[in-house]
Amino acid sequence: MIQRMATLLGGAVTGQLVTVLAAFILTRLYSPSAFAHLEMFALVTGIAAVLGTGKFEQALMLPKDMAKAKALFSAGQRAVAKTTLLVGLLSLLTANLVAETYDLEGWFWLACVLPLFAGVAAHTRLLEYWHHRNTEAIPVASANATGPLAAEATKLGLSSALSTTGLVWGSGAGLLVRWAMMRRGLSAHIGAAWSWKWPAGDAAVREEYKDYPTWVLAGSAMNRLAQWLHVLLIGASLGPVLLGMMGLARRMVMQPLSLLATSAAPVLFQSATEKADGAPLRRLFLTALLTFATGSVVVWGAVTLAPDGTTAWLFGEEWYGAMEVVRMLTPWFVLNFMTAGLGSMFHRVRKPRWITYLDALHLLAVAAGWYLGSLHPEWFGGGEWGALVGIVWAKCGYYIINLVVLCTAVMQPRRADR
Repeated sequence: MIQRMATLLGGAVTGQLVTVLAAFILTRLYSPSAFAHLEMFALVTGIAAVLGTGKFEQALMLPKDMAKAKALFSAGQRAVAKTTLLVGLLSLLTANLVAETYDLEGWFWLACVLPLFAGVAAHTRLLEYWHHRNTEAIPVASANATGPLAAEATKLGLSSALSTTGLVWGSGAGLLVRWAMMRRGLSAHIGAAWSWKWPAGDAAVREEYKDYPTWVLAGSAMNRLAQWLHVLLIGASLGPVLLGMMGLARRMVMQPLSLLATSAAPVLFQSATEKADGAPLRRLFLTALLTFATGSVVVWGAVTLAPDGTTAWLFGEEWYGAMEVVRMLTPWFVLNFMTAGLGSMFHRVRKPRWITYLDALHLLAVAAGWYLGSLHPEWFGGGEWGALVGIVWAKCGYYIINLVVLCTAVMQPRRADR
């Protein structure tokens, strides 16, 4: 486990180092409005990546039988195809509305290619989990390193020709490169696993894992909406400048943490499936919990202690006010890092429906935080950012509840204790 995680973290850290270093240049070449375009693009592809597989990527980690795993991989590919078609329809129908509501002048043409990038993001996630199932860390690490390199290089190259949408096209290029790296050596497997419907012989597999495209998918849909709802709400009410600053905060703090969490989570999941219930599983969980908590405290402390002018010094005077936004959002980012990294343990202890209940709570909490922050901004320090602060408080409360419930699920006595 340690060796695989080290390999994966090496790829993730390399990719994020490129992203962080490039940001010092990109923020001087692109305006906050350009970063607002990137936020909207990340919203669509981020949701598609997680939901577009039908959650079969998590299911395929569980069976010991390779034939069952291949059937679940095939089901995941069908879900990706349907997601691509759905995103295409919705993008074309809403392109003008989104452009007008969020003041995104270059959005229409981006909406035309969103289905491609959404499908690529979803299929990449499915391939990543297939590699994790087979304990193949090198392809994943290579993809995580080269994808950001391609993305940032493209963004730099397009800064003059496409000053508004170059960030988005660069991110799309990174998604394509990461997908190409992830599918190397799997072309035959991908082709053999393709079909438009469940084969009759896989009916038992479909029944055994029916919770994933239903309960787990529904929970993930609520979770993704709760994760990205702030982009829709803040962008519509406070405009593209604040949305761009939030995008910078996400890029500099949340994105690196999320990539580390998503790289580590499948390794933790795979290791957990190899551990017996009871004390061995609990020891693994507590070690992982301590590791994620330590990383969160370090990041939170570093952001808290950073001077007010840090973002202006790093990224240019246009970004001076962004430091306040980064500090405001960091508690949410680090708690999200912990729950994202540890959340796969719910599947290990066979509690997928608990995830759905928690995701419903997450969405409710975000909506309540927005409502209370808008209605009573004085409860959250006053000012026009009351709604955003309300969302952050609500998210932090939810993540703490999530961690408490997860600890309860893993630590309760199971068969090996009896």
